Amino acid sequence: MDNRNTAIEGYKKAVDKLSSIDINAIIFLLLFLIIIVLISIVLGNLSKKLKAKKHYEDFIKYAKEKGLNDKQISILWNYSQKMGRDPFLALEFKSPFERVIDYYIKENPDFDEELIKDMREKLGFDYIPYFVPLTSTKDIDLFQGGTLKTEDGRSYSVSLYDKDELYMYWVITDKNIPRLSPGDNIKISFVRRSDAAYTIESKVEEVINENGKIIIKIPHTFELLRVQRREYPRVDVDFDVLLGKVIKQENREVLIWNEAKMVDISPSGARVCIKIEDKERLNIRIGDKVIITFTLLERDIQEEAEVMNITEKQKSICYGLKFTEIKEFQQKHIFEFVRKEQKRLMDMYKKQS
Repeated sequence: MDNRNTAIEGYKKAVDKLSSIDINAIIFLLLFLIIIVLISIVLGNLSKKLKAKKHYEDFIKYAKEKGLNDKQISILWNYSQKMGRDPFLALEFKSPFERVIDYYIKENPDFDEELIKDMREKLGFDYIPYFVPLTSTKDIDLFQGGTLKTEDGRSYSVSLYDKDELYMYWVITDKNIPRLSPGDNIKISFVRRSDAAYTIESKVEEVINENGKIIIKIPHTFELLRVQRREYPRVDVDFDVLLGKVIKQENREVLIWNEAKMVDISPSGARVCIKIEDKERLNIRIGDKVIITFTLLERDIQEEAEVMNITEKQKSICYGLKFTEIKEFQQKHIFEFVRKEQKRLMDMYKKQS
């Protein structure tokens, strides 16, 4: 009974407290909270719309500064939005641009190819510097040589003959002609100077006989297998160096020097060229040891090197050199130069774009 009475008394006290609360105050408080939430939602949506409008206006202004017309601007904006990408990336970088254009082309089979070419030229995406990796087969330079491999494992020399927005056309330059038909699987491999080795896998779209030339038509792709050829990055240069070699004269060894031009360099080696008339004086062959002296970032450098390859041109002969006993601090110094030079070239590329 005591417990029952206690419960009843507790219930009565609770009812008394509830009856003492002002219901109107509770309703007012709830309405006030709801209004605050609604205002926050409205202001949030309004802020998003204003930001989106400002983003769109800034995009149009920047795109027009790049020289794009209204239709080109509309393509980049609309299809970037469809892909969930920032449209500004398509104005600044080639890879996002090509992805957006690829999406546009797939949705518009009757696209204007000249309009796209004009857009690419205005944005500076019609040329890829040697130090920028390829992102699409559209970036491959015309007349790039390569090797075509068929399903039966046979290889043939090819060269990129032509390309458009949908396809690339590789001409067979080999004396032997492969037997190919539409639908056949092929691989094309090529080496891009100062970059890497690339491989493309594709199906033959068409085999064209153009005045005796056999041309293989295959679709463009973003799927390129890239294999870095060198351990270290390399940049093109153009400055004077001294190239030395030890020769025998009258039963004694003599170090002779010859003026040369360095044409590229990396922390692991360099390429230098001499005038063709100096070829016999040095008589350098593959495997020979030489000494190279040059100045880089205000530091005098002298290194021993091994001749890895020789390229003879009409007026010069060039030697690919591998440093043989270079110290780590020297490699770091050369790497710092290469890094700065790559940044300088990239900045120039962006400004030209």
